[in-house]
Amino acid sequence: MKNKEYSQKYMNGVKKYIKLYKVILPCLFSLLVICGMFVSVLIPLRPKYSESEKRELAKFPSFSVSTLLDGSYFKSIDTWFSDTFPFREKMIEANNNLKELSGFGDRIYGLNDNIAETIPDSEKDSSETSSEPETETETETEPDVPDQLGEVTQTLDNIVVIGDSGYEYCSFNQGVADKYISVLNKTASSLSGKSKVYSMLIPTSIDITMSDNVRKGINTTNQSEVMDYIFGSFSDDVNKVNIYKTMRMHRDEYIYFRTDHHWTALGAYYAYCDYAVSAGFTPRGLDKFTKESYGDFLGSFYRDTMNSRMKNNPDELIAYLPNYKTTLTYTTSGGQKIEWKLVNDVTNYPLTQKYSAFSAGDNPFTVIENTGKEKGKTCLVIKDSFGNAIIPFIAGHYKKVYVIDYRYYKEGFISFAKEKGINDILFCNNMSSVRSDTLISRMQAIAY
Repeated sequence: MKNKEYSQKYMNGVKKYIKLYKVILPCLFSLLVICGMFVSVLIPLRPKYSESEKRELAKFPSFSVSTLLDGSYFKSIDTWFSDTFPFREKMIEANNNLKELSGFGDRIYGLNDNIAETIPDSEKDSSETSSEPETETETETEPDVPDQLGEVTQTLDNIVVIGDSGYEYCSFNQGVADKYISVLNKTASSLSGKSKVYSMLIPTSIDITMSDNVRKGINTTNQSEVMDYIFGSFSDDVNKVNIYKTMRMHRDEYIYFRTDHHWTALGAYYAYCDYAVSAGFTPRGLDKFTKESYGDFLGSFYRDTMNSRMKNNPDELIAYLPNYKTTLTYTTSGGQKIEWKLVNDVTNYPLTQKYSAFSAGDNPFTVIENTGKEKGKTCLVIKDSFGNAIIPFIAGHYKKVYVIDYRYYKEGFISFAKEKGINDILFCNNMSSVRSDTLISRMQAIAY
């Protein structure tokens, strides 16, 4: 009898707690929602710039009747609201930390939705047409890199993270590749007898520094085969600087960042040596540059994933300062001209912005003058952001180096080369660029 009375009292107590929770939990949830709404409307708390993403956040749209009628006004408000929500970056980081704890993306192999089309054979054999310099390293055995099979692996969109290192999947799109080929062939044809045109395609780290045992299980395009197709499709007027083997021969060195998609200054140096031989001048030894460390660096892979292991094991931003004197002037998108340094000390910059140490970062137009030369050849570099790190090495061989970032430049680069009497033109772009229809269409649009 006592046991039944005790059981009844226990059940009654449980029911009371359940009723209490049913009241308290909705109240707490409602309170959180109200607090969130209150915080969200506090305009002063809304950020205007994302340090991790290196961009200005959306601005509150200006009202107009046309945007109201077509619905874009309220869409812009929605974008502004979500893009500038107070403590946005902290919440993104917390969300990614929770994903890591839950093992997000543990299925890694063969999951890339952006996998390429089949790479066709080019009309020519690239081995016959490539102007890649003959070096002794080609016959040497490629060095091994530490096996990564035991590392925790995650995927997020187009990025695969293995331990504390990020890599970008690569795919092939023949239509985009053919556009790139067409742009360079037309440039070389238009400037035949006036300018020498060079193409350097920069492989991304997934084919270079990722361990072979992991790489063979990743569903991503073989970048060497893409280069063979593109270089083999160039006309004889385009000089091919194939750096793939060179990068593989140095794959056990610090030639790519782990937390960022770019190569390091050391990787850019090895590529510069290949370009120097192709262009007919002797590359300077690395001992002719002063090595400087600008401290920890967290790049694009970290910004996109907020991976805690990357955060705890940041890259080091190392630069090699040239021993020749230069002046650098870049032009902003607004037309303002600013004097800067060829290699800038970014020690005190935010960790996510330190790649801007090289060549003043990404700007529509830049002019670099080697003040130690009274006269000499000129070079035009048409590049994406990978080109920034190689320019300080190249600049010592020319009187002037003009730099066009085709993503932001609005004039024709062929007409510019004719006007300035440019001697050498270097297209310096990474493999991800030549699979982007948006980027290559942009390059195509400003060719003339």
